[in-house]
Amino acid sequence: MGMNNLKTLFLAGLIFLLCGCSTQRNLIHDYKGKTQEELMLTMGRPTSVETLDGGRKINIYQKSKFLKAAAINTGQFQYDKFESPKTIKVEVYKFFLNSSGVVEDVKYEITYER
Repeated sequence: MGMNNLKTLFLAGLIFLLCGCSTQRNLIHDYKGKTQEELMLTMGRPTSVETLDGGRKINIYQKSKFLKAAAINTGQFQYDKFESPKTIKVEVYKFFLNSSGVVEDVKYEITYER
């Protein structure tokens, strides 16, 4: 792997990391202190709910999106065809609610499955 490829790979990883942190920070800002009713008005019914001790719980929302293969320009020859693989993007939002039903924390996870 050439030095330019390593730099590109590092930069892409850094961008994904920063985007994930930005989404996490925005979710906390938008939902912390909201009631369960306000959460359900914007997010709908949770995919699943985990109960914790002391009347606390986690509302989990899972959203999946199928991503088709996308053409990638290799820059080598005009007729080279290179495509990204078909994947499924899975986003998981976890809202931690206290015993009064108020959002205390939010966690965001994203994965890609083939």
